[in-house]
Amino acid sequence: MDKLLKSNWFVKIIAFLLALMLYTVLSMENQQQSDRQSLFTSVSKTSETVSGVAITPFFDENKYVLTDLPRSVDVKLTGSSNLLTKALKVDRRMEVYIDLTKMGPGTKKVPVKIRNVPEGLRAVPSPQEVEVTLHRKQTKQIPISVDIKNKNKLPEGYEAGKLSYSPKSVYVTGPEDYISDIASIRASVDVSNAKDKVESRVPLRAYDSQGNLLDVLIDPKSVNVTVPITKPSKTVPLSLNEKGNLPDGLTLAGITVDPKEVTLTGPSSALDKISEVSGVDIDLDKIKEDSTIDVDVPLPKGTEAVNPKQVQVKVDVENDVKTKTFKDIPIEMRGEIPEQQASFLSPASGKMDVTITGSKKTVDALVASDIRAYVDVSKLKPGEHTISIKASNSKNLQMKKEFTTAKIKIETTATQTGSDNQTDQTTSQSGDKNSNNENNGTAGSKPDNNPTFSQSKAEGQSDRTESITEGEN
Repeated sequence: MDKLLKSNWFVKIIAFLLALMLYTVLSMENQQQSDRQSLFTSVSKTSETVSGVAITPFFDENKYVLTDLPRSVDVKLTGSSNLLTKALKVDRRMEVYIDLTKMGPGTKKVPVKIRNVPEGLRAVPSPQEVEVTLHRKQTKQIPISVDIKNKNKLPEGYEAGKLSYSPKSVYVTGPEDYISDIASIRASVDVSNAKDKVESRVPLRAYDSQGNLLDVLIDPKSVNVTVPITKPSKTVPLSLNEKGNLPDGLTLAGITVDPKEVTLTGPSSALDKISEVSGVDIDLDKIKEDSTIDVDVPLPKGTEAVNPKQVQVKVDVENDVKTKTFKDIPIEMRGEIPEQQASFLSPASGKMDVTITGSKKTVDALVASDIRAYVDVSKLKPGEHTISIKASNSKNLQMKKEFTTAKIKIETTATQTGSDNQTDQTTSQSGDKNSNNENNGTAGSKPDNNPTFSQSKAEGQSDRTESITEGEN
């Protein structure tokens, strides 16, 4: 072994082998490192497209309004994955913008720019240009209007009252040509299925004369709206109906009712047809002396509630009886409409006699104006009709009418326009015609032969308590 180590050739061979081994190892490591570096480079170099990146415009907002700006653009990022991660998930400072600071009013294509992108990362917007328009800015105060929507979807019997809202006007800012096109600033409140007051804050919109929505800034953006929701009601007088007769030796001095009126609730279609509540029956057979009785108030057809449900009726009787006949009491016509003319066929004079029976003191105090007689023509169609005559007196004394029914003729009249005094004109023309007939020696028609009475007379007596006596329906 010592001889080998001392041999020159042996040492050279060993040195050569060691050098070869070292070269081989180093060459393999360099190749592996080169392969790893090549692989890392190919994996880390990538691209990613970010969609929907908002564009920030820069311009003088005190002078101008910008329109036609796209909401966003797409941005393609290219670079190493660690830079992409840094830009999108760590920094998040990338900003897409357009610079209009040196641009005046008008339309122009401008480049889309990107800033705050990490060094080594390439960012390209798509599209790279956008077309925008700058308008001169204008602010104007404009009154607003509010509409009620879906009234027909309210529950049965409910109605929307008069709405209130605040504010009454708003400030509108936008391009000059947009502001000049504004026809209205409107909002609408929905009352579907509402049974109570509707209070809501609703958005405002600007519209042109064609109903097109205009893109302007409204301040404030919404309006506070209150809509009362109620069931329609109506206050009407009570009409007493005397049934039976007082015992012999007694006479009716008077009947008073408290309260004289009641309030009905229900659909307007039903309330409009009701002018009084009848059917409040007073049974005189049971009255032996002055009495105060509680009487139920009937609920008219089509209505939902009556208030109060009961009234107090005071019946005064006396032993001293007197009967008095009042001659030629006019029979009023109630419920006439402008398009129709109603006239009496029978009794032709439109008058009748009424006989009152009661205490001497009370009867003596009555005058003809305390007695009312009327017919209701509101539901009559053109033609001839026989209808019941109703009558009442201020003391609710027993009455006997000369006629229980009247024969009425309904005719259609031509509608006159351009005048607020149609009835007065008709009466005046009729008077002129009668006057001409008298001047010509022709017997003119007397007003009493065929009178018509306006509904306004009847309305003046709505606060009276009326009594329907014999022959009334």
